[in-house]
Amino acid sequence: MNHEAYHAISAFYDRVNADIDYDAWADYIEDNFRRHLEKRPELLLDLACGTGVLTIRFAKKGYDMIAVDLSEDMLMTARENADDAEVSPLFLCQDMRSLDLYGTVEGGYCCLNSLNYLEEESELDTVFSHLKHFVAPGGVFVFYVNTAYNFHHTYGENTYIYDEEGVYCIWQNSTEESPLAANFDLTFFKKGRDGRYTRLEESQRQIYLSPEAIERAYTENGFETVACYGSTSFDTPKDDDEALWFVIRRKA
Repeated sequence: MNHEAYHAISAFYDRVNADIDYDAWADYIEDNFRRHLEKRPELLLDLACGTGVLTIRFAKKGYDMIAVDLSEDMLMTARENADDAEVSPLFLCQDMRSLDLYGTVEGGYCCLNSLNYLEEESELDTVFSHLKHFVAPGGVFVFYVNTAYNFHHTYGENTYIYDEEGVYCIWQNSTEESPLAANFDLTFFKKGRDGRYTRLEESQRQIYLSPEAIERAYTENGFETVACYGSTSFDTPKDDDEALWFVIRRKA
C-alpha cells in the first residue's frame, strides 16, 4: 500500500468499476446501521473512500461525511465528483494505518476490499488501534474483505478485459499460495481527442486476511463482533462467497 497505488487508474476508476451496484452497497450498509444502532448516526467515516462514490451517496442521504484516502489522485477525482453532486464531504489525505481525525464518528465503513491492500496481515492491528480512538463508544463500523475463494477463483491466474468509453484495460492476475496473495498488472489504453491512445501501466497487490486474524485485531483494540455476513446479505457466510462483511461495535 502506497500513495502511488492509484496514480494511473484514478481518472477512469469509476468507468472500470461501472458494474458495481453502489446504490445496493449504500443501502446494505445503512440497513446495518438501522439494525445495530439505537439511533441514526449523524457523522460517518468512509475509510479508503477512493473516488468518493459511496461518500456522495451517503451525503445525499443526509449524513455528514468524513472521507479518507491515501491517494491524492483519487481524492482529487472524489472532490470533483462531490462538486458535481453539490455535496460537501470533508476529504482527508491519510493512510488508514495512521488515521488521525478531529473527533469521533458514530459510524463508518470501509469497502472495495481496501483492507486487503495492506502489506502484511499484522498491519490490521495498526489500523484498528487508530480506529478505536475515532469511533465513538457504541458506534458501528462495517467493512468487507475478500475471501480465499475470491483469491483462488475470481483472481487466480485470470485475465480480464474492460472496454469503457474510450478506455481499454487489460487486467492480468497472478496468485501466490503461501502466504495467499494476488498480484495485478493493469495496462490501460486511453483514447485522446486526436483519436490516438496513450498507454499507462500500474501494478497492485492484495493479501488474504483470515477471519481469525481480523477478529483478533479488532477485539484486541476495543471492538466487539456484531455480525459476519456472506457477500451483500444477512446470511451466514458460505464457502463460495467472494466477500465477508463484518459488522463490529466499539465497546462502551
